[in-house]
Amino acid sequence: MLIKYNKKGQGHVIPVETRIINHHIYRHTYTPQYSCCEENEVCNIYDNKCGF
Repeated sequence: MLIKYNKKGQGHVIPVETRIINHHIYRHTYTPQYSCCEENEVCNIYDNKCGF
């Protein structure tokens, strides 16, 4: 009696869940921006000398 075995591959799909996490870290820096306001005041003083 001759017994013959044939091996055949049977592919099985195994679900593998991969998880990719992109972790972003933002460091906020603040630079003060100064503004300047300039005002000019004029004060006129007139002395009444000699009738001018």
